[in-house]
Amino acid sequence: MTNAVLAAEGIFLDVTASSRKEAVLLCGKHLLELGAINEPYIEKMWERELILSSYVGETVAIPHGTEDSRQFVNFAQLVFIRFKEPIDWDGEVVNITVGIASANNEHVDILAALADILLDEEKKNLLLQSKDKNQILELMGSVG
Repeated sequence: MTNAVLAAEGIFLDVTASSRKEAVLLCGKHLLELGAINEPYIEKMWERELILSSYVGETVAIPHGTEDSRQFVNFAQLVFIRFKEPIDWDGEVVNITVGIASANNEHVDILAALADILLDEEKKNLLLQSKDKNQILELMGSVG
């Protein structure tokens, strides 16, 4: 597993965003508020999104920075954002973003663990519907 951490302070439910860009920038804003990144990382998250979509399937996207943005990461951190209304993600539907601050290759392990959760219909439904941050933390415990 990795050293990336998801804390209750990094879980946001029923969030509103009008676009993919706003959703990516929200991930960055929350990572900044947690102290995991320096501000330039946020723009690098959007830059990376324009190069290759962070949509991973099952209504989930995992915005993170470019290779050269690692210098702006203070420590590995995750944020979990679930949107009140689905977002059009370049033609895909996204309900959840998991923003990643990663100075190494933590996001590879995070992707694998997240895929396991999303392939389990019961766990996926809990991520999409639970109002309990602790329940989400428990589900996401294998991620990061």
